[in-house]
Amino acid sequence: MKTWFQLSCVALLAALISTAKAGDEIQDLPDDSIYHLNSEWITQDDQTININSLAGKRQIISLIYTHCMHTCPTIVATMQNIEKQLPEEVLANTEFVLVSLTPNSDTPKVLKEFAEKRRLDPKRWTLLTGDKQDVRSLAMALNVRYKKSEDNEVAHSNVFTLLDEKGRIVFQEVGDINKVDETVAKIVNR
Repeated sequence: MKTWFQLSCVALLAALISTAKAGDEIQDLPDDSIYHLNSEWITQDDQTININSLAGKRQIISLIYTHCMHTCPTIVATMQNIEKQLPEEVLANTEFVLVSLTPNSDTPKVLKEFAEKRRLDPKRWTLLTGDKQDVRSLAMALNVRYKKSEDNEVAHSNVFTLLDEKGRIVFQEVGDINKVDETVAKIVNR
């Protein structure tokens, strides 16, 4: 039996699919692709991109916020260790995306500083900030729960998601440094 949340996500994706314009690249995507969200984002380099521009490579994506002192550093460290352990032929077709849960404070400049401090390779890592509603829609499509508190902190799912080249969810994994080997094997063997 499907939960209310799963049904809501399906309804959201169906509504987004039905509003896609004819001739857009998103018409060629599978029905369950998150790229049907067709949302605009701003990168750490202050460039505006559409979420569907990530199509073509596998994406390991997580929703975080840069001033987090708890789970976000662990998620990012786990993703970095995955990056280090992936064989070159797999890594050549894999990118990493961090999406801010606090877009009001995670400006492109803040994201850029975060990426530099963490030594995230800009050729392989994209950090995104955007509209609050787009963040909520993406979180729903990825089945990531979050709740903001008044002190600009965010309680959120401690997960990252592997998307295939067309934006379909392959699997989700808890951001746990002890699961890096297991996760790398899942990615390589997919």
